[in-house]
This record gives sequence, C-alpha cells and structure tokens, in this order.
Amino acid sequence: MPYTSDSHQFDQLVLAKPKALKILAEGDSWFAYPRRYLAFGRASNVIHHLAKRKDLLIYATASNGDEALTMLSGEQKHALMKRLQAHAYDYLLFSGGGNDIVGRYDLDYFIRPYHADMTAEGAVYEERLQAKLLQLSATYEELIYRLAKFSKNKAIRLVTHTYDFPRPSKKGFALFDVFPIGESWIYPIFKSLGYRDVGLMAEVAALLLRAFRKMLFELQAKHGARLTVVDTQGLLTDKHWRNEIHPNSAGFKLVTKALEQVLV
Repeated sequence: MPYTSDSHQFDQLVLAKPKALKILAEGDSWFAYPRRYLAFGRASNVIHHLAKRKDLLIYATASNGDEALTMLSGEQKHALMKRLQAHAYDYLLFSGGGNDIVGRYDLDYFIRPYHADMTAEGAVYEERLQAKLLQLSATYEELIYRLAKFSKNKAIRLVTHTYDFPRPSKKGFALFDVFPIGESWIYPIFKSLGYRDVGLMAEVAALLLRAFRKMLFELQAKHGARLTVVDTQGLLTDKHWRNEIHPNSAGFKLVTKALEQVLV
C-alpha cells in the first residue's frame, strides 16, 4: 500500500522503501473525497490516483471541508509541524484555499444580492475578496516559512494547485452517487441571494477562483525556490465533474497528471 493516513503504517512503508519519494499530502476534499462505495469503487480524488505510482510513498492527512486558514492554525498546525519533523519528505502536496472562497459557509460573504442587469464583476464585494486573499496569501507565506524552519528535509518543496471552475447545480454529495444527502454547496447560496441564471453563477465563481490563482502565482514569483503552483484551471470540461465542486474519477486523473509533472 503506497499511501496511508496512519503514522505507524507510514513508518513501515519508509523502512521498506527508503529510496522512494516521500510526500506529505495535506488538504481538502480534492485530496480526500470518498469513493462511490466509500471503501470501494474508482479512484475519487488526487491521492487515490497518485497512489498508483509505485515510486511514491504518501502520508495522506487531508480532510473534506478543510480551509487553508484552519490547516495553519491550532492543533492542525501543530500536527503538521510534527509530521514535517518526523520524516524527510521530498514534497508537501497542499490543497488549500478553495473552501475559504467558495465553501458553503464562505461564498455568501463575497456575493452581493442579485439585481437586474447584474454582471459577474458587479456581483462581487471586491474589498471583502481582497481581504480574504490577503489572509490566504499570509497563510501560504507562513506555511513556506514553517517548512523551512521545521522540515526534517530542508530542501522540501511545497506543491499546490489552482482548482478548476465549479459547475453550480443542485447536485451535492450522493451516497453511492444515487442517494442525495443534503444540499449542494454553491447553488443554494446564489439562489438565496436571488440568482437564477446558473451561467451567471458560474461566471462569478470563476472570477473568484481566478483571483485566487493570481494570488498564488504572485507567491510563486516571490518564493519560486520553495513553492510550485500547478495551474489546473480550465483543465476540466463538463464531462469531468461528479457534482458541482468535485471532479469525477476521470477529472481527478487529469488534475493528478498535471501535478505529477513536478513530482520528480
């Protein structure tokens, strides 16, 4: 088993394959979304696909719904620092920031109530968005600093991605992809603010994530020796989505292939 979420099992994997690339994978549902039958079914996130490579050892600690700010605060931050000290990881693979912007309890903060002739640009509280991007930038800056300070491998690289543009719809998580459990994430928020045109909803969500992408690439320009940003925006088409914010297996495979290009 080339990946695990158990620290003792990871210790054993390292002993068995000491020359394999070691990856600590921290993040959100793009690294942790469940398979169709929970424990069975096709690969349903980046880590499932990445684990097919025999030359990688992956310690997977991602959790559905996590925000970047949360991962770098409190007990989660402490746990991350301890993991970085325990093994000489080659990469910290990080999926963080999407929930901070388009998450179920975040998106409404950035969106104005709908009015006639609303445009995507006019729909966004720009000051609020920029404030959040400053928070996220500071979070990534802190992560880069702490990697240099606490990592057992001082040459560790931080690799992250830019997500892709959500497809707002009523489809949320469905058990076995058949039985709906709760609402979707984005669509209900837009609807509560008076939006009805899913095309406009998608434009607004894309605008927010493009701003996030711009922030990440500004950080890469500053910290290129430590940070690699893999651009995954525009990679997926309509056929690559399982629900409005999670790709299906084929979609995650495309995202994984993009990330693999830098894991060498």
